[in-house]
Amino acid sequence: MCKHPAIKTVVQRIHADAIGGAADIAKEVVDALLQLNRDIAAADADTYKAQIMEAVVDILAVTPSFAPPINAMHRLLGRMEAADRAGAPLTDLKAEFQSAGEDFHAWAEAALDKVAQYGAEKIKDGDVVFMYSMSSTVWRIFKRAKANGRSFEVVVTESRPGNEGLWTVNEMAQHGIPVSVSIDANIGELVPCSDAVFVGADAISSAGFSFVKVGTYPTALVAQAHGVPFYVAADSLKFDSSTLLGLPFRGETIPRSDVLDDDFPAHIAVVGDLFESVPPQLVSALITELGLLSPTAVVSVMWELKLSDSLNALIPAWARGELGSHGHE
Repeated sequence: MCKHPAIKTVVQRIHADAIGGAADIAKEVVDALLQLNRDIAAADADTYKAQIMEAVVDILAVTPSFAPPINAMHRLLGRMEAADRAGAPLTDLKAEFQSAGEDFHAWAEAALDKVAQYGAEKIKDGDVVFMYSMSSTVWRIFKRAKANGRSFEVVVTESRPGNEGLWTVNEMAQHGIPVSVSIDANIGELVPCSDAVFVGADAISSAGFSFVKVGTYPTALVAQAHGVPFYVAADSLKFDSSTLLGLPFRGETIPRSDVLDDDFPAHIAVVGDLFESVPPQLVSALITELGLLSPTAVVSVMWELKLSDSLNALIPAWARGELGSHGHE
């Protein structure tokens, strides 16, 4: 494992699920890599690139199917590789890597601001808006709508087993947005009484499937059955380019401790995944920094992405869960 303390910290935080949303993970990954970049004292370009890639492998090994941190690394490595192909010296490689990281932060903030702008236009005075799970991107939309003078109410359920929906309750209350909370089993009652559903996503595939917290798929089915618009808020950083290679999303199973305590017999298994896919036909629109898109338009945006060759070479092993790391020990 890469021994730099910033890399060790971000690897441990990702593994412990201690960072919030996928976009927040991307920001912390970039910050850690920039700290490594500043501290590397390599004597030559090959040693420098090897140390950067060692850190990337450790980060990738603990990263689930969250597109933002992977796309962020594509941006930094892609810029460095382009400079390397042009014959740039070591000092220029480090400078290009640093600049790419700083550019990423500026771009990410601007992109989220546009998503908030476009999403807020879909909320009208008097609306009851249903939100499932936690999404900092959707929070931005709600806060922008509130700042624009819209009067609306948010309804959210727990989003077990992590209860991320309860984080939403605190966030809305802090910003003066009326919010009500219920249990996940009441989705069939609450969604039909709403004017729109807003959810975030951890990744969007080239075929337009949204990778989301478990419970979002039945929410989308209820919304479609009752004619309620279902919006997925996700900037293009969440477009999962690895799916262009035919690779599936990487899911995580529900930990037994999230459902059963030690009083239950040890042989009783807990089944199911923490994340699931929502088919594109259930999504009214993706709210992105490019505007409102059909999920099937994602692949056209992906074709324009500038990807890192070295990172792309690691993706198949990562998707199969074969990328070894001791970063979480």
